[in-house]
Amino acid sequence: MDKLLDTLLAQNILYGLNLLTIVGFVLMGVGINQSRQGRARAPAAFALMTAGTICVIAGMYFGRAVS
Repeated sequence: MDKLLDTLLAQNILYGLNLLTIVGFVLMGVGINQSRQGRARAPAAFALMTAGTICVIAGMYFGRAVS
């Protein structure tokens, strides 16, 4: 299971982005769009953008350099 998880977290999908990074960008996009459209209040949008930022940082941490 650890080998599979490492592969999923570190595998480069598109130009160096891994699964966590892509999920992070999607969460940040949803958070900012919900806030701008008035569908979510500021704390909910802030929480989504924070979760997205954490995913992007984790994606950079788990990602491996392509050699």
